[in-house]
Amino acid sequence: MADVFTGATSAASTGQLSNQVLTAYQRSAFFALREGVVFDQFAKVKPGDLTSPGNPVKFLFWSDMSQATTALTETVDVDAVGLSDSLVTVTPAEYGNAVLLTIRIQTDDFLIGFDADVANLLNYNLVDTIDRLARNAADAGGTEVIHTDATAETDIVATDDLTVALVRQQRAALRKASVMPWDASSYASVIHPDVAYDLKSETGDGSWTAAAQYSGVERIWNDEIGTYAGIRFVESPRAKISDGGGSGTVDSYTTYFFGQEFLAKAESIPPHMVLGPVTDKLRRFQPLGWHTYVGYGGLRTAALRRVITASTIGANS
Repeated sequence: MADVFTGATSAASTGQLSNQVLTAYQRSAFFALREGVVFDQFAKVKPGDLTSPGNPVKFLFWSDMSQATTALTETVDVDAVGLSDSLVTVTPAEYGNAVLLTIRIQTDDFLIGFDADVANLLNYNLVDTIDRLARNAADAGGTEVIHTDATAETDIVATDDLTVALVRQQRAALRKASVMPWDASSYASVIHPDVAYDLKSETGDGSWTAAAQYSGVERIWNDEIGTYAGIRFVESPRAKISDGGGSGTVDSYTTYFFGQEFLAKAESIPPHMVLGPVTDKLRRFQPLGWHTYVGYGGLRTAALRRVITASTIGANS
């Protein structure tokens, strides 16, 4: 009589102990790949001396007086001139998201740290949302610059990538408008990795200085990669991409160049997590979410320039 093997797989035929070998699962879950806060970190102007709680929030600007370059006449008094001002309005709104957990999923789930994972997902959703709101405000403000070889965004072709010459033009425009730099004489930029690839591939004058080689800079921003042509670059996949925004199927990219006070933030209620009330009769449903009452808006138009280009490694076909 032939031996009967007691085994784990169908190779053991009638001796397979299929009930003894179960599917195994890793008891800690992985999260999706994530990007940290990028645009929100530059919203440095926030209301301080408010007259009262209210909405919207208005920022007051004085207009400078015209230069008085005409010589005075000894016996003639000067004519008085008027002062002028303007307002920039930022309108906060409420934002939030929530999940509703049942007591059964919290009891039966096999993950170690299920509740902590749910809180983690909500917390990142908060971060992702507020940074998108900040970017939306940047997309609506400043001066838009189309690549020099195109007359409109829809004319951009795959070879219309960001060049050092374009970078220097933006720095010159910011300096010409007396925009305040971030440190000493450096302005800042948020750039997509595809566009950064093209810029780093440029040959000629200048040299790229990695952020790790900085000296005399008080703070390195989130995702800052280095400085070039007087611009400190922050690389982020959150920089705007318009799918097929260029000619045909060519994707168009927005690179943001800015100085201080280009973006204002009115924060009536800071972002925070909310453990909702249990209101069902048997206390089986637990709400968890986040909430904020915030608004972003362009503050100084001259302090932001948005350059629209392609990338040679973009989705161009």
